[in-house]
Amino acid sequence: MNTSRRRFLQRAGLAASAALVAPPTARGQTTGATGGPKRTPGRELAADLVIIGGGLGGCAAALAAARHGRTVILTEETDWIGGQLTAQAVPPDENALIETIGGTRSYLELRRRIRDYYRRNFPLTEAARANSQLNPGNGSVSKLCHEPRVALAALEEMLAPFVAGRRVQILLRHQATSAATAGDRVEAIAVRCLESGRERVLRAPFIVDATETGELLPLARAEYVTGAEAQRDTGEPRAKPEAQPHNHQSFTCCFAMDYLPGEDHTIDRPAEYAFWRDHVPPLTPPWSGKLLSLFYSSPGTLKPFNMGFDPQKGTGLFKYRRLIDRGNFAAGTYAGDITLVNWPQNDYMLGNLVDVPPAEA
Repeated sequence: MNTSRRRFLQRAGLAASAALVAPPTARGQTTGATGGPKRTPGRELAADLVIIGGGLGGCAAALAAARHGRTVILTEETDWIGGQLTAQAVPPDENALIETIGGTRSYLELRRRIRDYYRRNFPLTEAARANSQLNPGNGSVSKLCHEPRVALAALEEMLAPFVAGRRVQILLRHQATSAATAGDRVEAIAVRCLESGRERVLRAPFIVDATETGELLPLARAEYVTGAEAQRDTGEPRAKPEAQPHNHQSFTCCFAMDYLPGEDHTIDRPAEYAFWRDHVPPLTPPWSGKLLSLFYSSPGTLKPFNMGFDPQKGTGLFKYRRLIDRGNFAAGTYAGDITLVNWPQNDYMLGNLVDVPPAEA
């Protein structure tokens, strides 16, 4: 049975609001001045720095530039800045020592603001309020598991003085559509508002691709590589003889899920239920078995490992990326614990988002 990622997400009711696939174009090429955005009075914006992509990297770049007195235009395809922590819904999963080493000053400030948001706005228990390293979800993946909207609020607080002072202009729901280049230099980016269809041209001495999926690379016809490179290119002893440009980590559509004791929210069998119930990922080396199973291939040994799932005890996969542990809050604040489902079971391994036509993505 063949199914595209787009059809899978649509049938699951999870189609993302942001298009992640740039128009297909030749890779590994450079050009002279392209047929990109032309100068049109009234629809151009200029700044010291244009950043395409409002994820964590884009926000960090905007903050750094604004703090040094530069003007910034920051665009984001979705409704929220913040990328992984917000629109992508994934709590951070960095190293275990992040509170003391390995984090930038801005990132540590973001973590502090997320914790302070809960302290200022939520009825925490005394123990949770006194915990300097408050972990709202007590998830096992990170020392700071939290709701996406709280990270959004913290990021907007950090950017607020620069937005008010007109050093940073944020264009939400804007997608890059073309690039004007001269040789190896990108001179301007055209963006389209996904709500109104209005197009604008953004110009700056420096343009940053912070899209997380490299959207500007094909638009600017820049040289780039995707997937796994050939052994002759890197000299890696275990690399494949031939390049595999589509061999990369699978994409995942994440969602939050709470546990409500005693309630039954079973739905009717959705389309393709039997296919996904019995699906075994076609991988080499082979997967541990059915994808929708509590077993997965352990990364270190590739042997089957039972991850477990017990929301009542708060163990296994349910605890892994848990966003809210209601034990941190006064009784009645949350009806149940909330976890973020970003597990091997919802990795989509049958298709690609990079360098494929939009209909295939």
